[in-house]
Amino acid sequence: MSLSTHMDFSFRSLIEGKPGPVWQREFQALWPAYRRWFLRDGERDRPTYLESLQALEKYMPRLLPTYEAMVELAGGGDHAARFLAQYCPPPLFRGCSQAVYVQGEPVLVRNYDYCPYVFDGLVMKSHFDQRSVIAMIDCMSGVLDGMNEDGLAVSMSFGGRDEFGKGFGITILLRYILEYATNVKEAIELVKGIPVHGAYNVTLLDRNANHATLTIAADETTLVTNAAIATNQQPGGSWPKYQERVQSARRFEYLTDVVNQSAHSVDSFAQQFLHPPLFNTEFAKGFGTLYTAAYYPQRGECQILWPHHSWRCSFEDFVETEYPMSFVDPQGYPERSQRYAEVYTSGHLPGLTF
Repeated sequence: MSLSTHMDFSFRSLIEGKPGPVWQREFQALWPAYRRWFLRDGERDRPTYLESLQALEKYMPRLLPTYEAMVELAGGGDHAARFLAQYCPPPLFRGCSQAVYVQGEPVLVRNYDYCPYVFDGLVMKSHFDQRSVIAMIDCMSGVLDGMNEDGLAVSMSFGGRDEFGKGFGITILLRYILEYATNVKEAIELVKGIPVHGAYNVTLLDRNANHATLTIAADETTLVTNAAIATNQQPGGSWPKYQERVQSARRFEYLTDVVNQSAHSVDSFAQQFLHPPLFNTEFAKGFGTLYTAAYYPQRGECQILWPHHSWRCSFEDFVETEYPMSFVDPQGYPERSQRYAEVYTSGHLPGLTF
């Protein structure tokens, strides 16, 4: 019996100002699965609520009112409060490619390479505090990538290092940036000294075409560079098996060539992410391109792309909708392949194999 090569999935867009009934509905649906993941190594391996709260108070105090509102909507439970703080969460190894390109106007484009079993697919327009944000949300309190109404865009890629320490999950740091920075310079100052639990490359772009990439690693000082391209590697760090498995160097070289050629419009540049080696289809093994996101700061527009589909939204034109998708893995999915919530447990997860 041949294995199924398709997994049906639905991306959805949500609209809500401050966290409220919409956020609460999504949290309640996802929380049982997230809770199993968060506690997969045992409760004692996660920081206490007090430790998590104190970390937020010290490093991201401006986020506290939003955090407290989320905790209340989540029911005020201890585990939910610790999870939403994203302080010392379980490690995750994502792939991803990202690049800034300027040809008439600036654009930040990224591929999110991961596993559809453990992916929410929620694009949300919100106004949690000082400004509107459009972002692909993650862990309900964080974002994978996004842009705010001032034209600051941000995305992240895993840094290709297997060292983890004490610090925040990267996605809540990205939420903090979008909520409280208006440009690249402010973003760099905002996150200075905030500890992150693993290695990540954070690429920033604003509407004036200023850009930077932050090289972040556990227990190390963040390095600010003017790099316009990032895949899954960092100076001074090495995890050869991982980097070879996800073809990090090959993707970096490919992107470098495309950027240096300056032969594309910003829109056609985004299309380059839909082809190998940037686009990947090993979804069942944890390395498939779930989406390509292109952020246009001067337009205030985001485009989510797949090889045969595209979905545009902006601060001026954003509607709640559902966008069906099928993730095609030519090698096939396991016979008992299940959607997100059923497999996001303390047991074995589909993932990169070395």
